Amino acid sequence: MAARRIKLLKTLADSIGGHAFELDVEDPAAITRVVNEAADALGGLDAVVFTSTVIPFAYIEDTDVASWLHAFNVNTLGANNVLRAAVPRLADNGVVLIASSHDVGRPRAGVAAYSASKAALDEILHSWRSEHPELSVIRVGVGPTEDTEILRGADRDLLDQLLKLWVEQGALPARMSALGDVANTLVSLVVTAFENPTVVPEVVQLSPRIRRRQGREPAE
Repeated sequence: MAARRIKLLKTLADSIGGHAFELDVEDPAAITRVVNEAADALGGLDAVVFTSTVIPFAYIEDTDVASWLHAFNVNTLGANNVLRAAVPRLADNGVVLIASSHDVGRPRAGVAAYSASKAALDEILHSWRSEHPELSVIRVGVGPTEDTEILRGADRDLLDQLLKLWVEQGALPARMSALGDVANTLVSLVVTAFENPTVVPEVVQLSPRIRRRQGREPAE
């Protein structure tokens, strides 16, 4: 496992008998170093999962150059650079899973840099599969998920405005997917692809499952 907050990561790694590596995915040289260190520690790479994401919340006219660059450096180039570094160390049946966004092509207000960076990521992954059909690269469009830290550090007043706007536009589901369910689904996709090497689940979309209220009859 690799991330910026190494203390939290070490605690998690120790609890499952894993390895923790400090990594900022905006640093290409660090990506190459850490991927190779991880491959050496593990004896190669059976799977690589990239879920790093940043959302600079701002209306599009207020999104400055630094915010655009930050979003693309993390969400787009970070993912691509991890994939580039990992390919030479992947096992023959190795799998790479990259988390994208369920909302690509349907951008919400206030997340222009995020939406554009994920759309660019999708095109990059199309190119990887086109140029390297031997690779098992899975693009997962992750939908609204509860209990993540994606809102950490965001302007609360702006978020209040955006939430109202998203509700008005019907952009928020009645409930979100549980974080544990999303994580388990990602693991299942990787395991399935690894164990069935003649098939690549190239694009998978994850959406919240909205259960009917008790006592409500299904529509005829």
